[in-house]
Amino acid sequence: MVKTILLAIIFSVFTGTVVKAQLPYASHAQWQLSTKKVNDCEYDLVFTVTLDKGWHTFSINKVKGAELEVFATEIQFKPGKDYTLVGKLTESKPIPEYDETIEKTVFLHYKKAVFTQRVKLNSSANVKISGRYEYQVCNKVCEKPPYEPFDFDLKGTAACKK
Repeated sequence: MVKTILLAIIFSVFTGTVVKAQLPYASHAQWQLSTKKVNDCEYDLVFTVTLDKGWHTFSINKVKGAELEVFATEIQFKPGKDYTLVGKLTESKPIPEYDETIEKTVFLHYKKAVFTQRVKLNSSANVKISGRYEYQVCNKVCEKPPYEPFDFDLKGTAACKK
């Protein structure tokens, strides 16, 4: 075991490769981010999550009055003067399901979920929109990976400048 660790360190020093520790959970959700241009100044920011078979994630709507914490999917945007959020974050239709553990109805996504936020650019320059998303996935057990940062790089037009 000591030889293996020593070899990994030597390999990383000589090749410049960073050896990462294995995460304490398996990833049961694969996220893909994309944009859809609506007009010269508006874009839809699209967050698509594909879930492993049998796994689910929660809606963006929090469960009110639950004694045990249910981690709703959350997408947070870093405020910026070069863009404005248009409306609220939307999601594909979740499935209502009664959860006996918390004795409440929860709203779940199986297989795939799509979360969309429309933004309006306020600049003719390049605009960077940053933030993070957090979620929980469950099957027989639940896992809450650390939050994931995101960045979108968009290009405004002269029509967008305030």
